[in-house]
Amino acid sequence: MHRPGGTDGLPRPVPPHDAHTHTTFSDGRNTVIENVRAAEAVGLECVAITDHVRLDTTDLDDRLREIERAAERSPITVLPGAECTVLDPEGHLSIAPTDAGRLKFLLADFGGMTQGIARDVPADPSRVIENVFRALESVVRGEVVHALAHPFNLGRFQAVINPDELPRSRLRDLARLMFDREVAFEIMNQMYWWYPDLSVAEFTRQYAHLLSIFQQENVKFVVGSDAHSAGAVGSSYWCRRVMRLAGIELSQLVDLRSLA
Repeated sequence: MHRPGGTDGLPRPVPPHDAHTHTTFSDGRNTVIENVRAAEAVGLECVAITDHVRLDTTDLDDRLREIERAAERSPITVLPGAECTVLDPEGHLSIAPTDAGRLKFLLADFGGMTQGIARDVPADPSRVIENVFRALESVVRGEVVHALAHPFNLGRFQAVINPDELPRSRLRDLARLMFDREVAFEIMNQMYWWYPDLSVAEFTRQYAHLLSIFQQENVKFVVGSDAHSAGAVGSSYWCRRVMRLAGIELSQLVDLRSLA
């Protein structure tokens, strides 16, 4: 099932956007314009530039200027965005509110700085799970973030928690909150990387089951490659595979162009 083609008559990729890409402004290998040209080359309608930000980031002006220049040179929509880190179970973020307000698209993830999940981890797994849901619920209620980046990426931290170990009732409560606050769930193409102890097939099964809960609660989704090089921009084969297993239709994807 493809969207109508562009002026070249070729079908658009499905999904037609990439909501998660990195450039030389953080840990990517290519420049903003190279990522945007790659997105155009593979036929995307929209690409978000989402380099990492921290509280001590000082080059946001430079980033935004470069994204604006790239957007002016491209026929596709280019979203000025960022990926910030959830710092603790209270939902504090690694970006100042004034900087967040300058962006069209903000992702939030768990990372190595996240207290109670990646650092200073409780010995009791149930307390870690409680921290996970407290943090995500706090972020969603804050209404600063547009999407949760690769949610439940818990397979490489000290306390490994597989998708099947997450309480279904808490997942459903979070899904309903995300629907109410219009916060999207990112399906990230390299999500299996976070779970090296599970086979790809087993992780895909577990994550599809998790995704189906959010699908049933009408949560909106975005698709991201988490590209760290121009050659990976637009990569979404695993996303499409797990979407199909979870029953997620294209109608449940956010039209990222509307955010521009």
